[in-house]
Amino acid sequence: MDDSLPEATAVGVIGDRIVAVGDLASMDPWREGREVIVDERLADKVLMPGFIDNHLHPYLGAIMTPMEIIAPEAWRIESGRIAPAADSPERYRELLVERLAAHPDKSDWFITFGYQPSIHGRWNRAELDELCPDRPVILWQRSYHETYLNSAAIEKLGLSGPSVETHPQVDLSCGHFFETGNKLVANRLMPYLMRPEWYHRGLNITADLMQQGGVTTAGDLVFGAVNPDFELAALDACIAKPGRPLRIVNVCEARGFSHRAVGHSAPPTPTECPDFAAGLEAINAVQSRGSRHVIFSKAVKLFADGAMFSQLMQMKPPGYIDGHHGEWLMSPEVLAEGVKVFWNAGYQIHVHVNGDAGMDSVLASLAVAQEGKPRFDHRFMMHHVGFHTNAQSTKMAALGAHASVNPYFIHALADDYSLLGLGPERASQIVRAGSLLRSGIRVSFHSDFMMAPIEPLMLAWCAATRTTKSGRQVSPEEQLTLEEALRGITIDAAFGLHMDHEIGSIVAGKKADFTVLEDDPYEFGVKRLKDIRVSGTVFEGEVHLLAQPLASVLSEQGAAQTTNHGDKPSVGALRVAARSRRGRYRPVPEGCCATDGDPCIFLRQLAVWAREQDWAPPA
Repeated sequence: MDDSLPEATAVGVIGDRIVAVGDLASMDPWREGREVIVDERLADKVLMPGFIDNHLHPYLGAIMTPMEIIAPEAWRIESGRIAPAADSPERYRELLVERLAAHPDKSDWFITFGYQPSIHGRWNRAELDELCPDRPVILWQRSYHETYLNSAAIEKLGLSGPSVETHPQVDLSCGHFFETGNKLVANRLMPYLMRPEWYHRGLNITADLMQQGGVTTAGDLVFGAVNPDFELAALDACIAKPGRPLRIVNVCEARGFSHRAVGHSAPPTPTECPDFAAGLEAINAVQSRGSRHVIFSKAVKLFADGAMFSQLMQMKPPGYIDGHHGEWLMSPEVLAEGVKVFWNAGYQIHVHVNGDAGMDSVLASLAVAQEGKPRFDHRFMMHHVGFHTNAQSTKMAALGAHASVNPYFIHALADDYSLLGLGPERASQIVRAGSLLRSGIRVSFHSDFMMAPIEPLMLAWCAATRTTKSGRQVSPEEQLTLEEALRGITIDAAFGLHMDHEIGSIVAGKKADFTVLEDDPYEFGVKRLKDIRVSGTVFEGEVHLLAQPLASVLSEQGAAQTTNHGDKPSVGALRVAARSRRGRYRPVPEGCCATDGDPCIFLRQLAVWAREQDWAPPA
């Protein structure tokens, strides 16, 4: 990933740094007078710069990954195994029964993540009681914001009385708790999930998944959303421990820091402007608390509109086919104020944005900040970028902005959204990575875990081929070359974290971080990026090989590790499913604490729930 020296056959390392790149003969000046080890273990492998996922959420992975994963898509889970996709009601029931049988302790919780009624069929309290009359069971919905409980679980959590029975977002007869109603479940359950035996296990699983995907550096894009001390202690215990070949780059969540700085605990509404100046002081204070494995970036995270998976991004005309509208996470006025405060303080700014109306809001905020105080190489980063226009790409480039996109949207959503919500034209053009690059913008890829698997090569494949679940290739004009796709998980991903001077390419003077591959991307080509096997990583000069090479969950190898019954749905099958879900978009009630299925919002809610129940240390 270095234009000046694109290929080499040897790399020299002293300590944690690269000192020379070339062939073995060119290393002679460095070898003279030194005791040198010529390490041949990787002679038949391919080294790339250590992969970088510059937007994920370790905290959310810690809570969710220990759950039994039974989801519409296949997921890599503990020990590198793959949980097969449950793509039909019959398959969901089969896997649910199988996983229940594997956990015979009926006094303990059984919690499964990934339930989606439109695909898995309706499981209410009565059906769960029939299947599990004598043990507490929770089905956690794929969106994070809904749960389905049986009677034993409802009784164990003490969910009774008028406050539950009359709650507008609880259907007690069905055991369904959604939006603010789910707060009742989470309040009582979180002490169980935050125990070290659960939480630390989950954080270790998440870290293992990073290594299995070849990741050596990851960005935590909402650090401090819950509690900085709690989060740092957990990262120190699970990430900074000896033998863990990972680096976490913390980007502070500006609204959470700002709200806590003045003693507020309840989540602010989209139109409520936090005291960003107080938040700036609090964020300044944590910048010095980094370590070798956990470092702080002089950067903050802000939000614009809602999430792609729930179709609550803000869209310009013609809007959504069914007439529903998106939601603001920060109103344009609040966003503009946050941008101004941190821009003037010299911080790098990352903004969550998904719709083209949301993008207009972000661009307007950036334009005002740039006009008031011009800055160069500020690396203002747009994150996710679900749908935007070519005109907006041009303006992004003119203002000096860049993008970290989630190309998994193409694979997971383009088929469905062409029939529901956006229509074929706009749905085929989600995540316009090609247009962004043609405009001169740096583009990198991220998982937003658990929105997508932590598998950078699979994300590169999604961006490069634009292949949907049904096998279609959409908007081929937006496809990327092999080189562009690989830059998105290496040097351009490092650029997004303002770390391309340290990581992202194999260059003398940089950190000795490499991803070890069993297969050569330049031999496999774009169409087989998802099939390339990761053999391990080298982190700051230390070799860490996996027990066996692993390809992505979408690879032929991944498919062989599952027993997924049922074929991928055709477009016709999707059309039937789409009609059955026409009524799924309901207005968000006033005062609802959750406007979409975005994990960043979920984390902020957890912070409040924790403090309300006194089971987490005060912020």
